[in-house]
Amino acid sequence: MKDIKNIFVREILRLRSRSSAWILIIFIPVFIFLYLGAIYEEGAVQLVKVGVLDHDKSPFSQQIIDNIQASPKIEVTRLFSSEDKLEEIFIADPEIKGVYYIPENFSKNIMLGKQQKLIVYTNSSNIIYGNLLYKEAATFINTVSAKITLSSLTLKGIPYEKAIKMVMPVKTQTRALFNPHYNYLYYLVPGLTTVLLQMIVFFLATRSINSEFKSNSFQELWELSGSSILKIIFAKLLTYTVIGMMIAMLIFAFVHPFLGIPTGTNTLSFMWVILLFVITNAALGLMISILFKDQAIAMDVAFVYNSPAFVFSGFTFPIIAMPAFNSWYADLIPYTHFLKAYIKGMEMSSSFSFLIPQVIAMLLFILLAYIVSVFGLMFHVKKIQA
Repeated sequence: MKDIKNIFVREILRLRSRSSAWILIIFIPVFIFLYLGAIYEEGAVQLVKVGVLDHDKSPFSQQIIDNIQASPKIEVTRLFSSEDKLEEIFIADPEIKGVYYIPENFSKNIMLGKQQKLIVYTNSSNIIYGNLLYKEAATFINTVSAKITLSSLTLKGIPYEKAIKMVMPVKTQTRALFNPHYNYLYYLVPGLTTVLLQMIVFFLATRSINSEFKSNSFQELWELSGSSILKIIFAKLLTYTVIGMMIAMLIFAFVHPFLGIPTGTNTLSFMWVILLFVITNAALGLMISILFKDQAIAMDVAFVYNSPAFVFSGFTFPIIAMPAFNSWYADLIPYTHFLKAYIKGMEMSSSFSFLIPQVIAMLLFILLAYIVSVFGLMFHVKKIQA
């Protein structure tokens, strides 16, 4: 234990002299995490500016415009004339994210019993705006359509109560669980902070062994360990696990609560999964550090391996919809498995039995990294002693 303690203290002292390490350990956790929270502080899009192009010019079309304006997330800022070119509106006025187009004879055709369409032009370069405008349009148009049908039925002598049931025989009631407010702060920030946790631990560990070769201090490390490969691996792994868990505690005990991100009732009991996740990345970073003596190449490998973690994890796009190669590659990244465990364990407060597949996957990563690291260090020691 004394040898492991000495290596641990030595590694901490070595990190103190590396400015890049301080950026990863201090700057990113303290400033970047809070900055990310500030970006998504609003949580959701509160108000979308739109325009209206009314070719009908009728009392009924004015009622449609009033309904658009009454929508809680829409603000009508401009009424366009027939000369306006719709495709140029979004370029000329970037603040406008959508245009509702009411065609000519809209109300007249409805009175004649003909089906009409309210056309919604959206700037769907941002999917959020496009989906929100469509959702709001569908909501108030369904209401208007129901009123028209209801009036038609009552005019035919059908009692009001019966007409109501005929207009809406089935009512849809949606209950959103786990993020009922559709808040992007609650949705995105935990994903961003945890994927950055992976990258910080991984990048720190990626320079743990090859830096010894660059500074010609491996012999000192070898003697300090009592000529034990296992002690070197364990002590180095312990160092970056402790640092990773300190950052994890900062995330879950300070950053998330400070930003108002809800936590599950079993946050403390989930910490062991976070510990396993940190060990996994520390072990893989250590393995890369042993395999590649050149620090620049090792960091490039670490960056290429980690950079697609957020995209390939299924956080922004379902893995099941990805091409086969991409979904296969996603399973080779620890974050994919941790994210599944995080969603089930933290956000859904599920029991341990639901986390077993993800726990096994992370244990396999650790086992692979350990085996490769042992044989890799054996090779380096034999080469040095030859």
